[in-house]
Amino acid sequence: MKIRTCCFGFFLMAVAMSAVSVVDAQQSGKTAPMPTASAMDVLRRMGDFLSRQPKFSVTITDAYDVLQASGQKIEFGDVRRLTIVRPDRLRLDVLRSDGDKAQITFDGRVITVYSPNHKVYGVSYVPKDIDGAVAHFIGELQMRLPLAMLFVSRLPQEILRRVISAEIVEISAIMDPPCFHVAARTDQVDFQLWVPAQGDPLPRRVVITYKNEPGQPQFHANFADWNLAPEAPENLFVLAIPQDARRIEFLPRMQPAVKPAAKKGGKK
Repeated sequence: MKIRTCCFGFFLMAVAMSAVSVVDAQQSGKTAPMPTASAMDVLRRMGDFLSRQPKFSVTITDAYDVLQASGQKIEFGDVRRLTIVRPDRLRLDVLRSDGDKAQITFDGRVITVYSPNHKVYGVSYVPKDIDGAVAHFIGELQMRLPLAMLFVSRLPQEILRRVISAEIVEISAIMDPPCFHVAARTDQVDFQLWVPAQGDPLPRRVVITYKNEPGQPQFHANFADWNLAPEAPENLFVLAIPQDARRIEFLPRMQPAVKPAAKKGGKK
């Protein structure tokens, strides 16, 4: 079986779906009534609200497809506990479906990644804010960070830049609280997002389809335990790494080889 890998990098947004409930329309012969808010209004409100929070924590339970050489898709998953204190504090605790664990912190100066199962860790110096640390983590260190774009301060601008179409499918009554079910599309992915129709517009669920990848694998995540005033002392962002843990280096991003310029003229 193919070793689990995943290309779900810098997250974000897209999917275009029907604006009516097809089943209801077929059964009743009538078009289902649509909410008055526009899909882009819902996305903007969610992005503006989340990007303005000075701190928050959330539990994310996600799963993703990995396409095998046989063509079969196998699902793996994680549970992630995220705490953010803007502008420059972040902690992420990860439990993978195979039992592997990871801890990631950023303290405004250093990104630290620790694997308790293997007792290895890595550090990278990047004196920036969370936005810069996220970009460095994904772009330079080539590490996987699902849904990263949801947690950076430029989320509203990224929504406007990336989303090329969006519609409200329905108000989902089976969500608690009832949520706008938004379907949107970007050049790279399709996505669906569930955002409460009333109260704080904190996302409750997301489904991303990587439409340009072989087999169109999906990533989906549920958000729970949102806390906009979490306890976040300074030592939360400092990992207690055992003395017998081994430090390893991050693999540097590979630069494309540059061919030497052809020499002009012949031998003298």
